[in-house]
Amino acid sequence: MHRTLLRALAGLLAVLSTWLPGRALAQGNSNLPFTINNNSTTADADLYVAIVGINTSGDHVWVNAANSQVLPMSASYNTVTGPTVNGNTGPGGNSKYAACFTRLSNIPNRTFALPFIAGCRVYISRGQQLYFYFFGANGAPSGYTAPNPQNASDPNTGIIYETIELTNNSGGFFGNTTRVDAFNYPMGLELTGNNYYKKTGELKSAADIVSAYKANVPTEFQGTVNSSTGVISFPSKTPAFYDGSNGTAAGQYGNYFKSYLDAIWAKYKSEDLIFNAGNAGVFKGRVGSDNRLVVVGQSGAYNGRTGIITREPTTQEAFEGKGVLAQRNSDGDCDLVVQAQITAAVNRHAISTASGAAGQQDFYNVSRFYQTAPMNYYARFWHLPGISVDNLSYGFAYDDVADQSSTLQTPQPTKVLATWGGFAGQSGGTGGVATFYKDCNYGGTAVSLPAGTYTLSQLQAKGIANDDISSLQVSSGYSVTLYADDNFGGAALGVTGNNSCLVNNALGAGNWNDQASSLKIQSGAGGTFSKQLEAEAANVNNGMQVETCSDTGGGQDMGYIDQGDYLVWNSINFPTTGTYLIEYRVASGANGGTISADLNAGNIQFGNTSIPGTGGWQSWTTVSKTVTINAGTYNFGIYAQTGGYNLNWVRISKQGTARVGEALATASAANDEQLALYPNPTTGPLTLAVAPALAGRPFRLLNTLGQVVRAGQLASGPLDVSSLPGGLYLLSVPAQGDQPALLRRFTKQ
Repeated sequence: MHRTLLRALAGLLAVLSTWLPGRALAQGNSNLPFTINNNSTTADADLYVAIVGINTSGDHVWVNAANSQVLPMSASYNTVTGPTVNGNTGPGGNSKYAACFTRLSNIPNRTFALPFIAGCRVYISRGQQLYFYFFGANGAPSGYTAPNPQNASDPNTGIIYETIELTNNSGGFFGNTTRVDAFNYPMGLELTGNNYYKKTGELKSAADIVSAYKANVPTEFQGTVNSSTGVISFPSKTPAFYDGSNGTAAGQYGNYFKSYLDAIWAKYKSEDLIFNAGNAGVFKGRVGSDNRLVVVGQSGAYNGRTGIITREPTTQEAFEGKGVLAQRNSDGDCDLVVQAQITAAVNRHAISTASGAAGQQDFYNVSRFYQTAPMNYYARFWHLPGISVDNLSYGFAYDDVADQSSTLQTPQPTKVLATWGGFAGQSGGTGGVATFYKDCNYGGTAVSLPAGTYTLSQLQAKGIANDDISSLQVSSGYSVTLYADDNFGGAALGVTGNNSCLVNNALGAGNWNDQASSLKIQSGAGGTFSKQLEAEAANVNNGMQVETCSDTGGGQDMGYIDQGDYLVWNSINFPTTGTYLIEYRVASGANGGTISADLNAGNIQFGNTSIPGTGGWQSWTTVSKTVTINAGTYNFGIYAQTGGYNLNWVRISKQGTARVGEALATASAANDEQLALYPNPTTGPLTLAVAPALAGRPFRLLNTLGQVVRAGQLASGPLDVSSLPGGLYLLSVPAQGDQPALLRRFTKQ
């Protein structure tokens, strides 16, 4: 059985075990509508579908997608003549295979009824069916043969196909898309249930995914791409990463992880490895003289229990979570939990091997994943922004550690939709437009909701607890308003885009982590208008020149800005009267300059904002000014009072009331010009430009967990942040006397 599915079943059992004695389990849905959508140029008649799995009696079965009939596997179905590859005539010796595939065009309404079934896979192939051999429903041998990309004689060689892995039983539906073996074609999966909707899968076309992958992986991983077919194979499934075991010839990168594994095993012979494993608790232990890593639970679900890895794993074992990383030794369940944690941490390079005592490490801190080589760049790719829905995917077997997998689950499912071609060119689904997460960085329990209003009781019915939202993602064209009290009362915060941690929220409005008790999701900007104006897209340009931009997102910017140059964007609507934040994305290889904003050719002026020298014409930072604007439609312009800088964009955001207003008052946007930091994002030193009146004021650097990682006194010049892990940080300057507090955000790459 596929390891991803084993993990899924284990997760399902864990969920079921949390039900209290005497509480009735969900009934599930033994006749669950399962629809296959086709978001590709391939005709329905050229897509083939098969459903195989195990019924409630433990027999191997298949579902006839044309009529939803559940049938026991039998050799009598092996009637389709398949190819003979390198002399391979199949288990039957006659190149005959199971007639279990149905053309998508022959499935009524593209929908079949999914029964209660475990270990199930829904296969979709392009151009021709796959060639399975049915042994039988039970006994030995039983089950079926599936495609094996590593077998050069496999009859399925060269066929593009994808799978959905699932279990559907009385406990509910549990399923996922998977990249554990390979990427063949984009896939999407949507699950709807009683007060539940969520989606997962790829957001780009097949060609765009291949192109993006090549651009984001180093030399070692370039060979995982088959440029002629577009298939991207899991590294350990390619000859370059073979290690010489199981009859393979050792490849160039067969020991890819060895130096890292050696360093881990050496370091933790002389000091304790202490790590947080989420709900499983904290573990502590060392590598002994017998080369075994033995750790003991210090807290949580496995407190006092021992987990063992019998020796240093090989590269192949680390990639796939197999061998000594899938082995019951003494306390079997605890062994497997510890092995899963170590597998995930190695793939993500989350175990410290730096000199000095490491202390307790957090294997659930997503911001520290994939920061240093060697790492599993293949798995990392599926979690990059814009590749997969919510940046979640099964990139390797234990990607469910820290909730990074593409798992969908509900105890009361009502329908499932799988999409061949994924969500490329679509809005990304047909239900939820905003997704709310229990943890920062889009971690923990996630619930996707459609537009509407949600009181506390309604949120709780959908799985969102009181004061338990830490991050959220909002689809383009929608806005979310969070309220501190039930029934839309108390302080409010408006959000129009993704927010990775409400501790350091994008509006600079204080700590909103675990504060929301009700919310509204609206189409359009609602009361939280935010609009980004690209410099190169202005309707009027006087004196500036377009050039290539290397800021985040790429594109173009306006350069060669001299005194008197200006830009105008026509017909910008400000929906309500109130306070707006104007942000300028700027860079300067000189001494900076001065910019101003106005409405209707200067009839309404908003004053000047100073731009610092940032140390380079593509070293970008953001400066801002807060203004009051009356509702209406205006031509919005910016004017170079003095030149000497480049401009990428201008962003205008409506600032809310209540807690938002309080935070803006304490943050004092009037002082925006007195403290600047650049480049932003940064990979090393961060340069501070501090006005004389602020020099010597104390500051703190906080991470997304609100933890202080650095403290000091403000001074112009470099601030070394090179040792900080990649992620989002907040530079906080507390209020002092009549001087207000200041907040500045930056990203460490």
